[in-house]
Amino acid sequence: MVTPMSHHDQEPRGVSLAMHVHSPFVRHAELADIEFALDNEDCQAVILRYDTGLGASSILRHLAEEMSKVRAVLAIHGIPSLSSVPYGAFAPLLAGVNSDDLSIRTNVFRAVLDALAAGGDVSHGTELPLVIVDDAHAVDPSTAELLLTLVLSGTIKLVASHLRNHKLPQPLPKLWSGGSAETIDVHPLTRDQGHEFCRAMLAAPVALPTSWYFWSRSGGNPMLLKMLVSEALDDELLTKNRGIWLYRLGHHRVGRNLRDVVRQQIRGLSAAAESALDLVALAEPVSREIVEQVSGTEAVAELLARQLVQSPLQQEGMLRLANPIYGEVIRQMVPPARSRILHDSLMAKLDAQPMGMEALLRRVSWAVDSGLEVSADRLFRAALIACKLSQPTLALELLDHITVADQALEVQAVQARAFYMMGDYEQAAKLLDDAFDAANTLNELLFGALLRAVTRLALGMPAATMEDDINTLLAAGERLMAEMPEQAEVIRDRVGHKAALLELMMLSQKGDYGRMGPLIESVLAGSPQLSADERRLNESIALAMDAERLCALGLSAQSQKRSAEAFAIEHSDLYDVFFIPEMIVFRQVTTALCAGDLPFAAKLLDQFFVDTGPIIITFGGGANVARGMGLIRQGLLPEAVDALLPAIESLRDSDPQQLLGFCTSMLAYTAAKLGQEELAARLIAEHQEKPGMFLVTAHERAFMAAACEYLTHDGAGLAELLILADNARDQQAPLLELNALALAVELGGDSQIERLLLICQTVEGAWAESITDFCHKQLSLRDIPVDAAVDQQGPDSTPRLENASSQQVSFFGTSPVSPHQQGATAKPAVPPSRARQYGQIKRLPLTRREREITELVVEGYSDREIAERLQLSVRTVEGHLYRCYAKLSISGRHQIIAQEWILDHLH
Repeated sequence: MVTPMSHHDQEPRGVSLAMHVHSPFVRHAELADIEFALDNEDCQAVILRYDTGLGASSILRHLAEEMSKVRAVLAIHGIPSLSSVPYGAFAPLLAGVNSDDLSIRTNVFRAVLDALAAGGDVSHGTELPLVIVDDAHAVDPSTAELLLTLVLSGTIKLVASHLRNHKLPQPLPKLWSGGSAETIDVHPLTRDQGHEFCRAMLAAPVALPTSWYFWSRSGGNPMLLKMLVSEALDDELLTKNRGIWLYRLGHHRVGRNLRDVVRQQIRGLSAAAESALDLVALAEPVSREIVEQVSGTEAVAELLARQLVQSPLQQEGMLRLANPIYGEVIRQMVPPARSRILHDSLMAKLDAQPMGMEALLRRVSWAVDSGLEVSADRLFRAALIACKLSQPTLALELLDHITVADQALEVQAVQARAFYMMGDYEQAAKLLDDAFDAANTLNELLFGALLRAVTRLALGMPAATMEDDINTLLAAGERLMAEMPEQAEVIRDRVGHKAALLELMMLSQKGDYGRMGPLIESVLAGSPQLSADERRLNESIALAMDAERLCALGLSAQSQKRSAEAFAIEHSDLYDVFFIPEMIVFRQVTTALCAGDLPFAAKLLDQFFVDTGPIIITFGGGANVARGMGLIRQGLLPEAVDALLPAIESLRDSDPQQLLGFCTSMLAYTAAKLGQEELAARLIAEHQEKPGMFLVTAHERAFMAAACEYLTHDGAGLAELLILADNARDQQAPLLELNALALAVELGGDSQIERLLLICQTVEGAWAESITDFCHKQLSLRDIPVDAAVDQQGPDSTPRLENASSQQVSFFGTSPVSPHQQGATAKPAVPPSRARQYGQIKRLPLTRREREITELVVEGYSDREIAERLQLSVRTVEGHLYRCYAKLSISGRHQIIAQEWILDHLH
């Protein structure tokens, strides 16, 4: 079997990757798709389309290994230098053929058949031989014609790969016109594939924020992802802590590895196209019209055809590089003199165009790199944008060029945000320590006020510290009113509203939901003294805080409505240095998880962390925690351990939301419940509670109490859960009471079932509904009428601790349906009774692609809709479903949708 490596999978000459890095294979879904297509009698050929670095050659190598077990396999590849040589791709097979005989087509045909026969085996049965052609775009026409003849004659089956921007040589395209070929596109890695790729590369668990960061920067390209990881290792930005790989934001270099790849990609461009590419790299995103004016329409068309640049749908008429890494490399390759000339000649045109945040940052960076003088205001704005776009090191570099003292406090606030993002909370807090006392203007006083509060929160300071901050802010406001009496009313209103936001943060820490309500309404009422930007910012925060309050009150639908309103408000990214979108999304995810709305929480994580890219390094620990809690709620405890273990190390490094304690408590609970006593005991000993959002803190305390009870079985943890439930009742926070009581009943406190049922009636959401169903069943077994049970259990009744050794139950085994999937969506809603299938599908004996398709069937998608979403043919989707039916011993999709079949196939 001939299996040479294709040129596009080879490492650049002279490159030595870090010794930790391996070369994993994560394309099992694509491999399964090819194998399935080959099993189809109507499919004689599979054409694999790919872009450089996506791993098509790796897929073909694994295919050859798998297929050689059942059929004869011949693997060849096209070489550009032999593309004009007749039968050049078959050269390794024709060594024994006289050169004069090569002109006779039948002699070549016979040589190929002999090679296939030599690779055959009687165990292969009646399966047709398989010819695999890598880089088929580079084979010569004679080879292409011979391959077509072999396929159409029924002699072989063919799998051929070709670059997406290259055409297959004639006459191979006739395979499509004859309906004999199935086309499969190789796409960039999914986020989960990227995580698996990083874990396999480094041969150890990888923190989710770390793998997502590399996946985002590489655009899902495995080759680029591997190079980024290698360079991060060399720069010592990627380190292993307690067996977990973590990445820290810092100065990174673009190594020779990446430079060589980019040079290979742009080789052969015309001079005009190279000029256009330089301009896009230096100014992206940049108007296509301007680039065409400078370099010509043909040059831009050449770049688009080579897929080096793209025009995003959300930025119509603009151009940017196809991969952000290309920009980092190309900008270093442009000679400084040429960069300066381009800047001087084009900046007037560029500034005349509408300019978003990214464009402003790129142009300021371009000017600084060119040695030009930039105004302090423009540098400040660009530095703030760099922070918003998760480039803290760039922000600090830009701020270093500001020499005037007029904006000293605002500059310190942006510096503090940069250090905050890098996990240096002490330095961030130090920069803001004297901000209130040193402020000489109202804008200086208010600009970093919210950030100052969260730096102290990140350092674990108690709520009393925030109360001191509020008093200091109000005192500073009184000082400014005395100094500027003509502005007293404006100062009083603006300072008062900012103080109200800080008070809301403090009440959120305390769980004082009764006082939060009126304060939220006061902030939402606004004031004519506030600017439009300030009013929108205040409303966003107040609505997010109200979402948290309503969630604790058990009003999940109203909670999610409030958080959606908060996120929908458009506010200026340059008005304040605070993390507005991150704060809102954190509360959206938290409230969704606490209410049991797991699909919506997953959707939020996907949207936010995919869209925002590198911000995952700062706030990504929360993504791990959210994923872990979702898995616990689905009853997938081993998977929860796998998610939460790396999360702990990630949070040790960066924990702006104070989630380390919550993560530790959930992992301790999960480990104890699974019987992993040593791990649970270590986590309980390490656990430290720090002040944070009380909605999280209350769950943290409940999970820790449950973990202790599972470990010791002495009743102390159970008693603690009942105390927590009573405290939540006193706070009028039924969701928190429900969580504590559910864990208590799970641990054997079945005397609390009546009280649990009563609380369920006041809490919205599918999780409360599933607990209600359980309570009804338990009461029916005890012959207690439900109404009587509820009447007997009043809010002031004393809990009875009975039957502590009774059989354990679990309320953490359902995956409720999101209200956001109902009503407004055109897809059929999935009833709550069926929604638990989502988590259970993962346990079935299906391949990843089969599980993916099965989940979409459960959601109500048709075969054609599934094909469109997954970019497969309808025939391929149908084939996967038929294999699912066979594996699960069912007759059709109606049984997938029915809930009864799942339980029959879990064991």
